[in-house]
Amino acid sequence: MRTGKPALIAAVTLMLIAITYFANGKLNPAETRGGETAGGLFSRADDEDLETRVGKLETALQSANQIQLQLLELVEELRQRLEQSAPAEPGTETRTAALKRSVAANDIRDQHLSREERYQQYRDMQRQRLIDAGLNPDRAEFILQKQERFQFEHMQVAYRYRHLADKSSTDAAELREQLDIYSNPRKMFEHELSAQEFDLYLEANGGRQEMRVDRVISDTPAAAAGLQPGDKIVSYNGERVFHMGDLRAQIYKVDPGETVPVEVQRAGSSSTETIYVPSGPLGIQG
Repeated sequence: MRTGKPALIAAVTLMLIAITYFANGKLNPAETRGGETAGGLFSRADDEDLETRVGKLETALQSANQIQLQLLELVEELRQRLEQSAPAEPGTETRTAALKRSVAANDIRDQHLSREERYQQYRDMQRQRLIDAGLNPDRAEFILQKQERFQFEHMQVAYRYRHLADKSSTDAAELREQLDIYSNPRKMFEHELSAQEFDLYLEANGGRQEMRVDRVISDTPAAAAGLQPGDKIVSYNGERVFHMGDLRAQIYKVDPGETVPVEVQRAGSSSTETIYVPSGPLGIQG
């Protein structure tokens, strides 16, 4: 059965009448002792104590609340039926059905994909991201193959280090250094790709990154070299740096007493230049 607006209006009217009558003492749905209405609870004060009258009042109010709740539920039900009976916008049902069919088809297809097929989908997505960044398809495939090779070699080095008896040996130190390199694929590709390809690779994987100088401490190698807040450090001793951790790791690798080339990009400039600083901490925050 479909209910229209008149039924909804009638239900609201009924609710208002019921509440009004009860408040005025003219409706008593619960029939309290002695037949008192809500108004009578206050008028018969001569033969009943206060506690008894309060108890009757609580009973009457509880009954009123139940009536209001039922009426509100009825109004909500009528409202929902009214909305369901309203005509849909042109094309809505067709679009909804098509969307449901599309979602169902995707779910069924995904459920039947093997792990190999899922991996191939992910690999194709990576390849397309590299192509969209500007790399040609052959170089994009080269990068993906190298990436897979790096993962295998990383596992080999980790396996050798895990089963090395003496972790304080020279071999262990070399393996730790290799692990540090393999743990950062960007470092690996920096030496496998041209500078232009490397920038495109970075863009495809989150954008080009350089370490920005936030503050230069006075009387330090950085201050003596003329570094300023806003400058970017692109590389240190020929190795690309992307954040403060990269820079710190490169600084520790250079022996004391050496002179180190640092490639920087000045604030507001699109070109880079090379400055030379003594090995050790630069005296910057970034």
